[in-house]
Amino acid sequence: MTEVDLADVQGNILHSYGRSFRCVRHLVLRVADPARARAALGEMVTGERSGPEVTSAELAPRHADFGWCLNVGITYRGLAALGVPASTLSTFPAEFRAGMIARAPWLGDVGPSAPEHWVGGLDDPDRAHLIVTIHGHSTDNIEAISEAVVGAQGGSAFDHERCEELDGAFFAEPHEDQVHFGYRDGLSNVRFAGIHEASDPSQGALAPIGTVLLGHPSPIPHVMWGVPRPSALGGNGSFNAFRVLRQDVRAFEAFLVRAAALAGCSAEEVAAKLCGRWRNGAPLSLAPTEAEAAALPDPLTNDFSFSDDPDGARCPIGSHIRRCNPRDAQIVQRGTNDARALVRRGMPYGPPYDPAAGAVDDVPRGLLGNFICASLASQFEALQLSWLNLGLQDPRITGTNDPLVGANEASAASFAWSTSTGDEVLADRLPSFVTTAGGAYCFLPSLTAIRWIASEGWRDRDKPPRRRFPALRRAGP
Repeated sequence: MTEVDLADVQGNILHSYGRSFRCVRHLVLRVADPARARAALGEMVTGERSGPEVTSAELAPRHADFGWCLNVGITYRGLAALGVPASTLSTFPAEFRAGMIARAPWLGDVGPSAPEHWVGGLDDPDRAHLIVTIHGHSTDNIEAISEAVVGAQGGSAFDHERCEELDGAFFAEPHEDQVHFGYRDGLSNVRFAGIHEASDPSQGALAPIGTVLLGHPSPIPHVMWGVPRPSALGGNGSFNAFRVLRQDVRAFEAFLVRAAALAGCSAEEVAAKLCGRWRNGAPLSLAPTEAEAAALPDPLTNDFSFSDDPDGARCPIGSHIRRCNPRDAQIVQRGTNDARALVRRGMPYGPPYDPAAGAVDDVPRGLLGNFICASLASQFEALQLSWLNLGLQDPRITGTNDPLVGANEASAASFAWSTSTGDEVLADRLPSFVTTAGGAYCFLPSLTAIRWIASEGWRDRDKPPRRRFPALRRAGP
């Protein structure tokens, strides 16, 4: 375990802000004037909250009486637009430099999910330079700070891309802990040694902080991810795969009914088999039947494994949670079970689905997701490509995609599972329930790094002078 200066780390990396911050807005900004944009960033790290101020991990906002929290992500093109020199930009990893649009085929962002269909300026890397995320107790909190960010430096620092699908909010009771597909949310996330308490085994083991922070040991023994140079820029930073994931709730609920009729079970059991958890949160590994799920004392527990279910009789090998986190199961890519852990921060957007509206309800709805890690290639991309969309963990699911979030085509996709009564089921014509409506790879700089950018740290005149060597004399006559 290594120590970290929490006042230097952006707060959304290590801590969830909690459900009291019920609303979120993601501002997609283009650098309009580099000098004024740098000055605007500098004003966000003064340590005062009289205006937009980056929230650090030093204080838990829910305990500090904050009405809002603000965090800043900068794309590769954004760093360049701010004036960071090419020699410095070249020290960032290749996948970040390429950007999410260029990496779309690896991520399954094809067809309806292809970048040309993305919203809010995210379809053009030259329009999405910064993503400023604002969490608030209410929309009033968010509106005030959003206006201040967009209006920084007399409104000349940034151009703002407006889009309703970049605003999210938790549902009201009785669905406040759910997402659009009806599952309990926020049940399994990374907790860090030295940051979180280790007293609750039901929440799983603590991960090293290098899982998300650059400059600290990673979960892989003797491996530390490369830090962009200089360290004032790269140290204590992180990477974020920001995703706008549109969800087709009507198609999902219709599939549950159709598959339940095929399997001779309830629609709730089909939903549980697709995810690996019942919609109340209970893991199939501990509660194979709906009655057991309802009776489980702690349905939100993470204290379960897959090693005692090698054939997926209870929790299908191809289910969503088993693909995302194989835990202690034997997989082909040995040693990577924990290496791809990342932090997930997300909030629904759009109103809950109303079954009574039927085909009339075509309102966009989905999830605004932040997938935070120290290595986009080894964590987010490997998870998205190898595990979710290719099934390379196990030859029995290789060539299939995640049944919930995978890039499925109804003409070819299928999902196999065993019912709670032991019947083998193969459901074909599995549609794509989730499409990508936008995204960007962002760097989440430390507060030191934001100051470095604001002050044009690359122009530092205090560097030691280059050492001069005496001229070599030619030997001989």
